[in-house]
Amino acid sequence: MSISLAALELLSGLAKVKVNVDSTDQKRAVSSVCSYIVHQCSRPAPFHSRDLHSMIVAAFQCLCVWLTEHPDMLNEKDCLIEVLEIVELGISGSKSKASDQEVRYKGDKEPNPASMRVKDAAEATLTCIMQLLGAFPSPSGPASPCSLLNEETLIKYSRLTSTSKNHFRYFVLDNSIILAMLEQPLGNDQNPCPSVTVLIRGMSGRHAWTMQLYHQPRGSRASQKAFVPEPHPPPKDDVGIKYNVKHRPFPEEVDKIPFVKADLSIPDLHEIVTDQLEVQHEKLKNLMAKQIVYETALEKISEERLTKTLFPDPVTECIPPPPAQEFQTARLLLSHFGFLSLEALKEPGNSCRPPNLIALDSTLAGFFDDVGYLDLLPGRPFETVFIFYMRPGQKTSQEILKNMESSSHVQSHFLEFLLSLGWPVDVGKHPGWTGHVSTSWLINNGNGSEGKEQEETVTPEDAGGGIFNGEKKALYYADALTEIAFVVPSFMESSTDSSESGLSSQEAETQMDLLPSLLKQTPLTLELFPNHSENLSNSQRLSPTQKSKKLPVGRTVPPLGPETKVIVVWVERFDDIENFPLNDLLPETSTGVETTTNSSTSLRATTSDKDVPVIFIHPLKTGLFRIKVQGATGKFSMVIPLVDGMVVSRRALGFLIRQTIINICRRKRLESDSYNPPHVRRKQKIVDIVHKYRNKVLEPGFYTSLFQEVGPKSLNP
Repeated sequence: MSISLAALELLSGLAKVKVNVDSTDQKRAVSSVCSYIVHQCSRPAPFHSRDLHSMIVAAFQCLCVWLTEHPDMLNEKDCLIEVLEIVELGISGSKSKASDQEVRYKGDKEPNPASMRVKDAAEATLTCIMQLLGAFPSPSGPASPCSLLNEETLIKYSRLTSTSKNHFRYFVLDNSIILAMLEQPLGNDQNPCPSVTVLIRGMSGRHAWTMQLYHQPRGSRASQKAFVPEPHPPPKDDVGIKYNVKHRPFPEEVDKIPFVKADLSIPDLHEIVTDQLEVQHEKLKNLMAKQIVYETALEKISEERLTKTLFPDPVTECIPPPPAQEFQTARLLLSHFGFLSLEALKEPGNSCRPPNLIALDSTLAGFFDDVGYLDLLPGRPFETVFIFYMRPGQKTSQEILKNMESSSHVQSHFLEFLLSLGWPVDVGKHPGWTGHVSTSWLINNGNGSEGKEQEETVTPEDAGGGIFNGEKKALYYADALTEIAFVVPSFMESSTDSSESGLSSQEAETQMDLLPSLLKQTPLTLELFPNHSENLSNSQRLSPTQKSKKLPVGRTVPPLGPETKVIVVWVERFDDIENFPLNDLLPETSTGVETTTNSSTSLRATTSDKDVPVIFIHPLKTGLFRIKVQGATGKFSMVIPLVDGMVVSRRALGFLIRQTIINICRRKRLESDSYNPPHVRRKQKIVDIVHKYRNKVLEPGFYTSLFQEVGPKSLNP
């Protein structure tokens, strides 16, 4: 097993080497990993064990490394098909298309994965393909593969005057994706079009999308103006010739036809009229004459009024209605994507799963706390590395921690080594892992206090590695699959509060400006600064990691175990390794993860010196560095690329140390029985939110709610 894991780690390391590799060799490496997974999954049932499944999981992780480092491989159709077939094999236990069988569709197959761990690893690979390839680093930077926007930020930049989160509509798709929809357009939107802003919380993290409905292509919208109805063309009365013709009811030939007796059967009026009827007849003639005169006058007045009326007549003209300014965009979006069908709202038969589309009741108590809890679940594995410096003859933890106070206490190449591990980050503004759960994965934490920092001069002698002690600064490294925080524990003043202790942010920035100058030094014996000593007693100093870091009010941290941390020790004299006080320094390596796993036990009770891997680095006079690894025992030992007794160069030291740490932590997670991948923890939390806050209304009530306003309707003018 250890040989297979080492081979897979070697392949992963080769994928990260920045050299020009032929595309054929890249595809051959990926194809070899896929063939390895097929071979292991097809072994008989008696050979299936936890160790076998651990090797399959490690193979999927190696496959993810190759795909993220060389995403162009999936542009090849045959490579893409092979990778997706392996993912299908891991999730369902079989391929849909075999060489000698017909195609079996997903709905016809019975899911039978090798194990749930293998299924989770295949799902993580599918998430890597669909979410990370070509999209890392994200616009938020490598520290966060997800969006840094949440409900508070979107409400802040919308046209709403109220800051309540109740303006959002919450839906769940396929019991795995939570949609938070804000129907009001953002403040920077100028076009009156249907727009909706959606926060998508899924297994891979949180993403924000703004969608607008347009009926024209993008090129036509560039020159589009506000909607103005087309006017009617002016009338042309001078077209053609007008003839004054008196129309007859019958043609003139009718008058030439002689009458017959039937035509004379009805007598004329003067033949039957009497004196009495004559009077009435005269009255009728007078009335008809007056009516003709009246109607003629009205017709003349109407013609005069018509000639004076402008064209077009605003009273009688047919005008199109103005464009709508308010839209129920959540309903439009769900309808356009086919989620509002009657079948989507029905629960599947003979299944305990909810329908494909359900609504969540955000008014219930604790809803937004659980959503914030979900946002705290990271989308990538995270590691923590604690770095110490041991001078010759030192045996106590206090002496070792005090070495970080000044650059005169450490070798110049040690500071260069620190910067080769990762880049400096500000703990108060960093959205990723910082080395402690109380300050990690924060968003919307800008307090605008940059101008309040004290302006104090910093001497070059103060530029030690202790500025990266995790209080204000830390070293950080992240790729698409993992993130690492490098913390350098040190002492700090105990007489000052947290805002005045140690170095200010401005001082730390100045020190970090001095540290990169080390990279320009080529001779191995070149010193950074003159020797310098400080007159501070140990009683005036206090380790910052021994302070109990408290969580912000209202913030809970989910269980994130098992804890994966590694200790790196720089020793000037190789014989001092036996005197390294590991047990005394373990309290300095608290990350907060151990308290979330079991708050009733202390750090010393849960972590022993045998459980923490330690990598010792000893600089040789030849300019090379000797490596000693201890603490990694059992069948998961012998992690590469660095092994015990290896000698490496100054140029490759940082990369090899970082890659070894990643492999050590991966093996530790493979060995743990309680570890769940990040996407599994997020999926479980989404299912829990659905169970607690599902809005169990009937279909008529669900459709009715889509046409109703959400939250108080108040917009800025």
